[in-house]
Amino acid sequence: MILLPFLKKGAILLALCGMLGGGVLSAQETGSVPITEAGLKALDSNVFTNDFMLALKPNVTRDRIAKIKDPFVRGLARQMAEKKYDRKARAITAEPYEPVKDLADRLRTSQYSKFENPTGIFFEEGEDVLLVMEDPKGEKLNLVIHNFGRDGGRSSYPLKAGINIIKAKNKGLGYIEYFTPNYKKAPKVRLSIPSGKVNGVFVGGVSKNSDWKKMLENSPTEVVDIVGSRVHLVYPVEELKKFCPDKGEELIALYDKIIGMEQQIMGLYKYKMLPKNRMFGRVIWNGFMHADGTGAAFHNGTMGEVGNPDKIPGSAWGIAHEFGHVNQVRPAMKWVSTGEVTNNIYSAYVNYMLNPSSMRLEHERINGGDGNMIGGRFNAYLNNGILKGENWLIQAGPDKRSGGDNRPMVHDHFVKLAPLWQLELYFKVAGKGNPDFYPDIFYKAIKMDTKGKRDGELQLAFMKNACDVSKQDLTDFFQKTGMLKPIDQELDDYTCARMTITESDCKNLIAYARKYKKPESPVIYYLSVNSVEAYKNRLPVRGACNQGITEQGNRRIISHDVWKNAAVFETYKDKEMVRITMVGTDSKDNSSTTVPYPEGSTRIEAVSWDGKRTLAYGKRPAK
Repeated sequence: MILLPFLKKGAILLALCGMLGGGVLSAQETGSVPITEAGLKALDSNVFTNDFMLALKPNVTRDRIAKIKDPFVRGLARQMAEKKYDRKARAITAEPYEPVKDLADRLRTSQYSKFENPTGIFFEEGEDVLLVMEDPKGEKLNLVIHNFGRDGGRSSYPLKAGINIIKAKNKGLGYIEYFTPNYKKAPKVRLSIPSGKVNGVFVGGVSKNSDWKKMLENSPTEVVDIVGSRVHLVYPVEELKKFCPDKGEELIALYDKIIGMEQQIMGLYKYKMLPKNRMFGRVIWNGFMHADGTGAAFHNGTMGEVGNPDKIPGSAWGIAHEFGHVNQVRPAMKWVSTGEVTNNIYSAYVNYMLNPSSMRLEHERINGGDGNMIGGRFNAYLNNGILKGENWLIQAGPDKRSGGDNRPMVHDHFVKLAPLWQLELYFKVAGKGNPDFYPDIFYKAIKMDTKGKRDGELQLAFMKNACDVSKQDLTDFFQKTGMLKPIDQELDDYTCARMTITESDCKNLIAYARKYKKPESPVIYYLSVNSVEAYKNRLPVRGACNQGITEQGNRRIISHDVWKNAAVFETYKDKEMVRITMVGTDSKDNSSTTVPYPEGSTRIEAVSWDGKRTLAYGKRPAK
């Protein structure tokens, strides 16, 4: 046998889709006998077609196979003769990728996948692993065996050209680690893995649902690799059998779509910064959901939602939220008290694109201060931020709670999200200016020199960038939402820090933004998904005073059959505004609005996209 790197010219390599081992659908054992280099060297060159040991030569008979002395090689040849050896699964083409830390530094994010080039081969602890690799032309590759099952475990082995015989220190799936600063020019490297059991890799756009079903049925381990163009998942077999038995194509397509939307918002498509590297998500066996230096993590018990393509459109928030943590651009889009906020810019947009009739901000039933109603979170923002004038990062909401251990109060992360979401609605959905508002914002954040900048400076930079990319003076909006107000306060986050913005800082930004025109709507801060069409199409409020309104204790139910195109309803006691209510509050289909009407209230005004007020109920005070 002629050993690598002295491969015969034109040696055949079969690799699924030219990049990944996988699509293999039955668990095969090549035997538990030891593999020795001496046994392989004793093999003559008339058995296999080439040194990758993937196929027999045409003239090799069963009698010839019986005479092979090495038991491992004999078993391998017998499987090939009996057509039980899936050579496509064991032929790997490893591709070079940008080093994970380098990519994170370049995009200013957390780390993308460390598990590119999945082999789809499962190894038992203590098993001899045979891997044959061609000359990598000076590049360094490793075999990583990682156990994503309940027991855990990881080991790594440097590879050399030719035959590699490795004793697996732990059980797990194999990955060819090939990260190099020379990733743009480094060669693809061909390998074969004749040992181990085939688990398979499901490749989006290549593998079919028929492959998916066979892979789940025949998997020899707890998890499977699912690889798309933008994301790589390692999810549990048994739960996929329950919740996604025949829709592997749909599952990975949805994940690719979600990650693609996040990367579009980040500006990676527009500015041609999209990495070849994928994001990474995997199952965990303790906890719930989180993101860390490995990627996004989802508990086994969540697979009924995150592993079910029929459910994902209605529950994509959690998926986008955790991957969004990885994609948070830091620190320019992740300053103090926004650790659980700016990642939800992605979540809200994904939610809107996949399931706009069930938005987490506008449509969740929760007590925002006026009882348990649909839209409670958004109304908490309107009443605590807009009406009461609380500073943005310390506005009250349903999730406000004590930080404990002498830490600052933890304020509602969803309430903080509201004005950031309104900007996306205004520019992207309603089309009132730059549709690439957030791609341009994120690009500036990625490229910003943040060295030495304090949290207050980062928040001010965000507002300045918002004015620059929109070419509109948004300072009225930022003042009204509480973002452009003086503050000097310790704020809670994963790490507490002091937020300081001075009166002078506010005046300077207001002066800077005067060179831009004011936005078309003076009440962007009233915009929600329920009213976005009115903003988009400049629809005036329609309705007849005291018509279509039902009295119900200290609430008034306003029918949208009569009252149309309002952004919010304002409740007054004479000249004092006492409540702001998002249109569609407590309505499952946006067919009515339930407006709080506290004792002593005298009227309700319907407010349109341009800030005009129309008396809907009651009587205005004498001038």
